[in-house]
Amino acid sequence: MRNPTRLAAVLLALGATTACGSTVVSVQADAGPTPIDNGLFVDAGPALDGGVPVDLGLPFDGGQPPVDVPATPVDLGMPDTRVPRCGDGILDPMESCDDGNNVSGDRCSATCRYEARCGDGRVDMGEVCDDGNNRSGDGCRSDCLSSETCGNRIVDTSRGEICDGTPNCAPDCRSILMCGNGRTDPGEQCDDGNTTRWDGCGPDCRLEQSVVLNRLSIAPESPTIGCDFSGDGRADNAFTRALGPAYGVLNSFITSGVSNGQVLLQITFLNLTDPRGQNLPDTRVGWVLGSDANMDTTDNGIAGNPQFVQSGSLMANLLPVASFQSTVRMGVLAGGPEDIPLPLGNMGGLGALEFNLKRGRITGTVVANDTRITEIRNGVLCGAIPARDLANIRNPAGLIPGGGGMGMMNNSTFLELLVGGQNLLIFQIGPQQPDIDVDGDGLERYEARRGGGGLPPRIEACIDGDGTRIEGRECAMDPRMADGFSSAFQVGSTWINLRGVTGGTMGGTADAGVRPSDGGATTVPVDAGRAP
Repeated sequence: MRNPTRLAAVLLALGATTACGSTVVSVQADAGPTPIDNGLFVDAGPALDGGVPVDLGLPFDGGQPPVDVPATPVDLGMPDTRVPRCGDGILDPMESCDDGNNVSGDRCSATCRYEARCGDGRVDMGEVCDDGNNRSGDGCRSDCLSSETCGNRIVDTSRGEICDGTPNCAPDCRSILMCGNGRTDPGEQCDDGNTTRWDGCGPDCRLEQSVVLNRLSIAPESPTIGCDFSGDGRADNAFTRALGPAYGVLNSFITSGVSNGQVLLQITFLNLTDPRGQNLPDTRVGWVLGSDANMDTTDNGIAGNPQFVQSGSLMANLLPVASFQSTVRMGVLAGGPEDIPLPLGNMGGLGALEFNLKRGRITGTVVANDTRITEIRNGVLCGAIPARDLANIRNPAGLIPGGGGMGMMNNSTFLELLVGGQNLLIFQIGPQQPDIDVDGDGLERYEARRGGGGLPPRIEACIDGDGTRIEGRECAMDPRMADGFSSAFQVGSTWINLRGVTGGTMGGTADAGVRPSDGGATTVPVDAGRAP
């Protein structure tokens, strides 16, 4: 567990930064082009050659996470005296979107509900299928462009296909004639004499290439970093907004383990038709947990170091539990939308920090040398974190002296911290309501008391998107409460050598909360103090 005194010192330092009039870090950028779909990435403003987005985050210094203090004021939960109205440009309860008008046909209807999009359960123009989600491997690919059947001339990697309609492809689309014979035949990038995954040469006789994260941080609230769900041309990030300046403290849990090589998070490419990864019209980008392969954790962030893939982050067919349907054009990666379980590894006193990411997207610049991918630069991962998943994570404020738990875990959850709000030393966290209508019935909200004075925040009632009121603290776990918080993470990485599969579970614990299934994820509740 992290030293609570050190965390308190970090908090006090943050307080001094804002309270004493020191310079506040603020990054300005152009808003970029208007997105064409709810949930698309917002362009990161100024561009390098080829239109590559510029990373607007601050660099690490010696492995220490940056403390980003947003220039925008923290929402202190002041009463809203407006009369909620569809078309006022403000997302209100029971609205799915609000683009500032009452006109249909612009992806937000005249009644402030999402219009046609992949994942709404209706097969719209340009879609092959739509099963009501953005999850691959269940018979309809996450982008609604494949029914995931062998013979459709689409390599549905999430279903275990390695070919489809291509030369020497087996009738079941799961093997290629001559691949695995130990010779590099025409059309093959490699052949190591087997068709085993994760040993550097895959069952499609293409190079298996992965990078390991050497940076992972919660993104600062910015109009240009993240996903635009509301359709207003600005990135949405209610998760960071709720945490306010104190998000730097949570980042200290997440970033240190990644930057020092103790938590190994890998990004890997499947169906790698271009070994340099610069032009990939149809690839899957997997998110897996890794393990050190040479008994030297000090080199885990060094390019080319050997690593295993943990079996717990793979399904029975050895494909990643979490992966994004993606494209790469001239080195620019764009993946998603995809509903995935997202393991962030064991974060000390917080335990295994894991949640599902709804309509998640990943973007970045794929950098390569003459022969292979060397890193993903300026990476951004964004999506909606379901509120119900946050109800399965303990309130991190309880780790901090003065955080309402006397330095111990207090009897509340991460969700209650966000929606109820809490006084934490000189900071006020939240309150912040979910801002992403995941299930399409209108935005949901929670009634909660604020924490402070030694008392933790506490949910008292939930209001479903259709207006149904659900009483009691346990309403947070009601399946009708499906909405989430927009979020964004910044990532950086370097290349590794894959050495096979080793044991392990999602999050590196015996019961991490997410288990492989048919492409989805099942959350196993943890004791986060939900009992009244």
